[in-house]
Amino acid sequence: MKYQPGTVLQGKYQIIELIGQGGYGVVYKAYAMHLSVPVALKHNLDRSPIAQEQFQREAKLLAKLRHPNLPRVTDHFIVGTGEQCLVMDYIKGENLAKLVERRGKLPPREVLRYAYEVCDALIYLHAQTPPIIHRDIKPANIIITNEGQAMLVDFGIFKWYDPHGETSRGARGVTPGYSPPEQYSLGQTDGRSDIYALGATLYALLSGQNPPDSLELYFK
Repeated sequence: MKYQPGTVLQGKYQIIELIGQGGYGVVYKAYAMHLSVPVALKHNLDRSPIAQEQFQREAKLLAKLRHPNLPRVTDHFIVGTGEQCLVMDYIKGENLAKLVERRGKLPPREVLRYAYEVCDALIYLHAQTPPIIHRDIKPANIIITNEGQAMLVDFGIFKWYDPHGETSRGARGVTPGYSPPEQYSLGQTDGRSDIYALGATLYALLSGQNPPDSLELYFK
């Protein structure tokens, strides 16, 4: 179920507004009444065992991460319907997809500044044991804060990397233009998959146009 503004969860998180939604989840801006700060509350609507396991795994993993260009996870709980919620920093700002839509292509100097910060976050993620592959880097998942800092968000389809393919698991998902061929089940994703997606993102920011889909390039 979806929550209306004013709903209070766990006796401490008051829903303010819906700020994003996908096929199996929604993200709200909420108010942490016990801390007097706004937070982002991600609500998993998929109650299948696989989805619930993936979401709980995401919560435990992300809660351990600490990087200036990644949001912090601060809480995880299960609501009465059996669905899971993840609480994280609320990043106030504008994502790069909306920024390009509003301004058109961005100056190279500005793009390089954002790219440097996202690269730093990726180096950190890929250096984890096991490495964490984001698998959904695109302009809409990079928020520029009011202070001009790039924040990489939305780990909905992240994956642990296992070179033998025995334990690497994650939700499947692609974004045309940004997902590499291997993400279409043509191979195994690893850190290079994120690099491809970041390159496609830089193309979009510098040109103001959507990048070509990787399958078109792959079979060309």
